[in-house]
This record gives sequence, structure tokens and C-alpha cells, in this order.
Amino acid sequence: MNDFLKRLQACEYLAHRYELGEFQNLPLADEPFVRGWENWLENPKESPFDVNGILPGVSDGTVSLRLEQTPAGRIPVLRTRTRAGFERVRNALYPGGFKTGIPASVNAFTVIAKRPPLTGHRIIILNRAGYSALSGKELGMEEEEWLEKSMTLRLNHEICHYFSLRVLGGMRNHALDEIAADCAGQLAAFGAFKAALQRLFFGISEEGGKILPGGRFSFYIKRLCGASVDAVLEATDAALGSLESWLAENPDMTLESNRPRLVTNLLTAGIPKIRRFFQESLMIRYDFAIKCNSFAQYFASVPLNQKDQFFYAFILTSVVVYTEIRHDFIMKNIL
Repeated sequence: MNDFLKRLQACEYLAHRYELGEFQNLPLADEPFVRGWENWLENPKESPFDVNGILPGVSDGTVSLRLEQTPAGRIPVLRTRTRAGFERVRNALYPGGFKTGIPASVNAFTVIAKRPPLTGHRIIILNRAGYSALSGKELGMEEEEWLEKSMTLRLNHEICHYFSLRVLGGMRNHALDEIAADCAGQLAAFGAFKAALQRLFFGISEEGGKILPGGRFSFYIKRLCGASVDAVLEATDAALGSLESWLAENPDMTLESNRPRLVTNLLTAGIPKIRRFFQESLMIRYDFAIKCNSFAQYFASVPLNQKDQFFYAFILTSVVVYTEIRHDFIMKNIL
């Protein structure tokens, strides 16, 4: 892959953000499947399904279950005590497993179950372990305190994903989604967002220029390669610093009552907008880059001289300006 296509790949990745649809009053009403879980908790005999027969560990108490209230409605939350128990529950809800391996640093999921009779149910699974596979010593706190903070981080992280799924129409294993979710988690657990702490959670070096082995960030960019990885890492790291500064300047946005608004702003802005400036490169962020596979194939097959490249960049940049103005208008007049 040549440098131009690597740059295009980075632009496609960084173009990811969600569109804000019709405004909805919060909290949303529960999804229909929640009633069955409520019935099981109150009177298992009246439930349309037997949780004990589906999920290993619920009957003996090694897996706990409760309905958690969120801005997107209530959702079943399963808590496990060990990594093995976490994987058994995950596999029970998602027979056949996942196509890619899950790092040891990942101990939480919002899954859409694929096992009958729970098919289509959205369920949060949390495992009691140090967040991002970190120990209390690494965070400068007692291990038990850190485990409690970790569960708070995980719960609010996954609530953010569920909110994104219901309010914005999707969720992805992407750096943008993770920034928003971890921001919500940090605010719930610590009352503030710190870029240095987020680098630690992501597995990014303190100076922000290197991805550490086994860190979560490598999982979110596994399809990128070469220079595109460096570009995405640079943009993400800069966005973390900008987000910390912005929240310090706007303390009201750290309040729990403003959490849905904050999360919506982040997820509809995108990493480059959080970063607050455009990259000084040929291919600037553009809104429809996420649909640019045909462009990539064309550029790969047709040799373009520098004049042609700048012509296409001009057209794409014009679209950027329009979409940014439109997005800012929505942010100011709706949120």
C-alpha cells in the first residue's frame, strides 16, 4: 500500500462519527425484552425464559444479575468474578465466539445475544478485574479500592455504548467510541477526565508516541497499517489532551446530569474535531470518507500526478467545510 492510500486509510478511520437524528426525551423507554428479565428477577416462574438454564454461574451466585437504569433505558447487567466466568457467560450469550481474539485487558462487553431465547437482547457483561488489566499499585491505590473503581469505570463505559446504540444507532470497537465511553467512566469513577490516565488505559506511552504491547488501543486499530497507524495515534493522543482541557474549562459538563449531552457531543464530533484543528496534510478529514473504498480502488489503479491529487483534495475539502458548518449548527441549536 503506497503512502497516499495509507493516508486515505487514516482519513477513513478518523472520519468515523455518528449522525444526530431526531431529538429524544431521556431516559428512553425500556426495550421490550427488558420485561422478561424483570419477570425473572421478581418471579422466575412467570418469566418467558430460565436464566439459570442459559447462563452458567447465576444459580450458584458466582454471576450476579440486576437491571441497571441508564439514560437509554434499563438493561440487564451480569457481573462475574473471574476471567474464566466472564468468558463462559460471553460464550453462552454468543455461541461460536468472536471472530477475533479478545485481549486480556478487555473485561466488559455490551453484547447483542445470539442464543435463543435471548436472541436480540442487549446485555452488559462486567468482570471484576483491574481496568485495562492494570493493578492498583500502578494507579497508586489499594487493590480493593482499585477493583471498585474499575467496576464503576466498566459499568459507565458500557452504559455509554448502550446509549450510542439506542440514541445514535450504533456502536463500534473504534478509538472515538472508546474515548467517549472511557470519558464517561473516568467522570463517574474519579470526577474528572485525565489524558495521562487515558493513555494508561489505552496502552499508549506517556509521551503519546508509541503503542504498548497488549494494550487496548492496538485492538481498536488492528485493521490499520504503517503510516496510517501513526496518523491515527497522533490524532487520538492530541484529542485526549484537548478533551481534558475543554472539560477543565467547562466543569458543568462533568456533572452526571450532563453526561448524555457530553457523550452525544463527542460521538457526533469525531476525533479530529475533538482535537480542535485539521491535520496539515494533503487529505484532510472529510465526512464521506467512511464510504471511500471505491476512491481507494480508483486511486490505486490510476496514477495521479500532484496537480490531480490537489484537485481531488480541493473537492473533498469543500465537502469538509460544508459538513463542519452543518455539524456546528446542530450542536448549537439542538444540544
